[in-house]
Amino acid sequence: MDRLVRSALRQPAATVPASDIPRRNFVDHFIFNTMEARGVPSAALSTDVEFLRRVYFDLTGHPPSPSEIREFLEKPDRNAVIDKLLYSPKFVDRWTMWVGDLLQNVAFPANFDRQYFGRNGFYEWMRDAMAAEKSFRDIALEAIGTKGNNYDSKTGGVNFVLNGITAMSPSQDTWDNMFMKTASAFLGLSNYDCLLCHDGRGHLEQVSLWGSRATRLEAQRQAAFFARVNLPKPNVPADQFYYNSYNVGDAQRGLYSLTTPSGNRPAREPIGSMSTVDPEYRDGRKPGSEDWRQEYARFLVDDPLFAVNFANRLWKEMFTLGLVEPVDAIDPARLDPEKPPSGNWGLQATHPELLLKLAQVVRDNNYSLRESLRVMLESSAYQLSSRYEGNWKPDYVPLFARHFPRRLEGEEIHDALVLATNVRPLYTIRGLADTAWAMQMPETVEPRSNGSAVNFMNPFYRGNRDTFFRIQDGSVQQQLNLMNDNFVLSRLRITASSTLREAAVKPDAEAIEQLFLLLLQRFPDEREKQKAAEYLGKAGNQRNAYFEDLAWSLVNKTDFLFNY
Repeated sequence: MDRLVRSALRQPAATVPASDIPRRNFVDHFIFNTMEARGVPSAALSTDVEFLRRVYFDLTGHPPSPSEIREFLEKPDRNAVIDKLLYSPKFVDRWTMWVGDLLQNVAFPANFDRQYFGRNGFYEWMRDAMAAEKSFRDIALEAIGTKGNNYDSKTGGVNFVLNGITAMSPSQDTWDNMFMKTASAFLGLSNYDCLLCHDGRGHLEQVSLWGSRATRLEAQRQAAFFARVNLPKPNVPADQFYYNSYNVGDAQRGLYSLTTPSGNRPAREPIGSMSTVDPEYRDGRKPGSEDWRQEYARFLVDDPLFAVNFANRLWKEMFTLGLVEPVDAIDPARLDPEKPPSGNWGLQATHPELLLKLAQVVRDNNYSLRESLRVMLESSAYQLSSRYEGNWKPDYVPLFARHFPRRLEGEEIHDALVLATNVRPLYTIRGLADTAWAMQMPETVEPRSNGSAVNFMNPFYRGNRDTFFRIQDGSVQQQLNLMNDNFVLSRLRITASSTLREAAVKPDAEAIEQLFLLLLQRFPDEREKQKAAEYLGKAGNQRNAYFEDLAWSLVNKTDFLFNY
């Protein structure tokens, strides 16, 4: 074990020439060749312990246990652990939450009531998709074009279209929002929200070259694909399961009219003799059948931008920054390195060729979430240390010269504390099985049954998936929660925690090591061992209280709060 500890504590080299970093796949050729050409040193590769903690949180939302850390260090096969986690049950939990954020699964959004049963149907559809390894292409096809009842998990994807419902407005507002939310989530084109009000000219010149050339009519032609959506509610008694649900389907007829002076957007007025808009995809394709919504779904998944958006969003999840930022503001006119924009515009992606290659790999892997992630995870670029002992410059940020830490999400912090202490709550989620894990909650306002848990997690900016979304900002309240919240303090009591109790009875050196592995997923360095031993040496007959204080101090270290 001493050998394992020495190996785990080995610090990365200060910095290394980019030419020295092994090229494990095409990702590394693009990343490190660019750095080498610019003479930028790279961070060294991460240590085994640093890598293990990172990949566990990124793929499962949970940290590794002390036994998993020790087992990995006996045989540190990074590709093997990546494969194990990609096909683990916890991967399903973590990525169901990611899809839930992307597709905005909320029981009671501002504009309509999905109801608990609708939220649960949506959640179970997503979870089943993750467990069955459903491709992102099929997820998009079902979310955009499926017909059925929104309470049923088999057709739960219909809940995505409901996000566009706009209360007390003409139908065109709903169709606009259905289209806008679809284009934002699946193409990264949130600028359509602007274009559905007016032409891009005079509004988007400082933001998007493509957007500055696009027109309101082009956006409305795409919103017209949703003009036949039909959302009747079943006529059933209030005590029946399907009460207040939606039967999502499509009418045989329906047109997008340009005769609406009212609504949430500027008046829609006839253009010459044209008073209705026919559906037309952004590349000029027109529906070949009367099922316009399904036609739009097929056009979208065949759009090259669909794969680009998917690749860019996954890159952001693994690398903290997207190759294009913001991820929902992709500029199609600035993506192709073989056709660079003229004038003052540059290519949008930090690594344009890499983004297009990743998109091609996504397509080649049939839009597999797991296999698309594997390419990124196995690269040296992902496995760089977050330490950069050299002279860091802001210009290095878009080069990904180090791994960028991210603050853990509220759910990850909750579950990390539960795992470390083995003090498990049990939350009631209406219509679903009770759970101890925040990563298994169907939406970010849960658990409604436990206000204390919600109040602990929400200051970490989980958002509500409707009117505000997850952000990585820090706050004083976050620090206060880790220092003072009863959710933390009650779990750091030896009388409550079996894992702390087992660690506390060990000799000082072993107890300190186990505590670090439980809470920080790493071994203490020499200074930390010395300081902790000195502190416990003062405990006398109050060892439990001193040990609890030591655990509290680790929870309040920066590296507990961040995935690095």
